[in-house]
Amino acid sequence: MTTSDGKIIGLLASARSDGNTATLAKAVFARLENATLLNVGNLSIAPFSYDNAHENDDFPDLAEVMASARALVFASPVYWYSMSAQMKTMFDRMTDMTRFYKPLGKALAGKAMFTISTGSGPAAPDSFTQPFADTAAYFNMTWGGGLHAPGGEAASAESAAAAVEFAAKINALASIDA
Repeated sequence: MTTSDGKIIGLLASARSDGNTATLAKAVFARLENATLLNVGNLSIAPFSYDNAHENDDFPDLAEVMASARALVFASPVYWYSMSAQMKTMFDRMTDMTRFYKPLGKALAGKAMFTISTGSGPAAPDSFTQPFADTAAYFNMTWGGGLHAPGGEAASAESAAAAVEFAAKINALASIDA
């Protein structure tokens, strides 16, 4: 894994790498400048360990990519009112950026953070959105909000139009202080 050199980095974490959330994320990323969408499911990320006991784990490299990005976009379906298990494992490991990789955690300050989600409801529930917003605040990032579509409507004309608008918002916030 290489550094992102100021790119917009998307992290897709879903049980289906070609499902509704991926469809919506790809619609957004097709309109972003200098952006890469990574599938967290293709990475080996072990659960958080207080003693940092991880061998051959991809999280340190992922943390470097995140730290070098201009903006981070987290894409997850809403599962039981929250983020996917794959995303939760990665977020738990972000604790490492406050302990073992502190300079990388501090490097997140000033970056923009967004979410892309799909689920059964017309909007992402607060229980889904709040952990992202709180994490952005903790790392002194700009919370840019999220784009949500009901799962069956991820490829609809309405969602496509919303993806264009959301991409413009990401491009605008990612270019601040670039």
